[in-house]
Amino acid sequence: MSLRVGLIGLKGHQGTILSGVQAMDEARLVAVCDDDESKLAGVSGWPSADAETATYTDATAMLDGVEMDIVGIAGTDAERAPMICAAAERGIHVLAEKPLAMDLDELAQVGQTVADSGILLSMLLTMRFEPPYLTMRRMIAEGAIGEVCLATMQKSYRLGDRPQWQRSRETFSGIIPFIGIHALDLIRWTTGREFTAGAAWCANVAHPEIGDLEDSASIALGLDNTGSASARLDYCRPAAAPTHGDDRLRVAGNEGVIEWIYTAEQVTLITADEGPRAVELDEKLDQFADFVAATRGHKPCHVPTEDCLRMTEVCLKLRDAANGTAVVDLS
Repeated sequence: MSLRVGLIGLKGHQGTILSGVQAMDEARLVAVCDDDESKLAGVSGWPSADAETATYTDATAMLDGVEMDIVGIAGTDAERAPMICAAAERGIHVLAEKPLAMDLDELAQVGQTVADSGILLSMLLTMRFEPPYLTMRRMIAEGAIGEVCLATMQKSYRLGDRPQWQRSRETFSGIIPFIGIHALDLIRWTTGREFTAGAAWCANVAHPEIGDLEDSASIALGLDNTGSASARLDYCRPAAAPTHGDDRLRVAGNEGVIEWIYTAEQVTLITADEGPRAVELDEKLDQFADFVAATRGHKPCHVPTEDCLRMTEVCLKLRDAANGTAVVDLS
């Protein structure tokens, strides 16, 4: 049975969807939409496309004009919620970029529309599928570090040449919902702990040329077992750095510490019984294949709808509370 896949927007992790289509014999990329015609000009040469892949600059016209089973939504942040709702109303399963919405009212509308439609909505929380985090989640669940006491996550990126849509609050959600969502999701997902309260600070300290895009942020969180967590985000990694990003996740428990440092390329575990050792990593998972299987009822989705809604809610609340004096309630 042919699987018809569409793509709205070429401004995010659409490569996850395109590589997934290419790897799946039964999948066809039936249509692609973006407001930049120059990007559409190369679609016919994509390995995931074929001679019949249609291109559009109007997303509504694409949704109305092409039959699809799944649509990826990877346009600007401001376009996302309306497009998710439009696809859901047409009964099309959605794999979307993050965050799902620009504000809490939009998020509520997305949640209601998806629930009413019965489609599967998931989000491109791509880091959940990477070996280090799969390994850390498994080992923490198995009790490798005992009771989780503290979790800290870093995401540091080169600034590079940020696109115009990320420089305006009209089209961009902010550093916390955009990259902080990965950090906070990994803390919550690997530890199995829920957030209860949080505070945040963010600013554009030294890069006025990027407009409304903040260059740094810090987040402090309470956990449901009275432990705590924090995340630090920045676009301050020097251009000469050997890698674009420097991601680090450290979780401390009452019986040990487990840590991933991207630049060291290993997960390290230390416990009361043994010194530091590198841990063998689990296998990488394919997010697109996982999503397809979930739409067919073959397995639960690795990034279920409720997690997508929850993490968007957390990040939007923290963004709205950033630089304030009060701690925001996340319960």
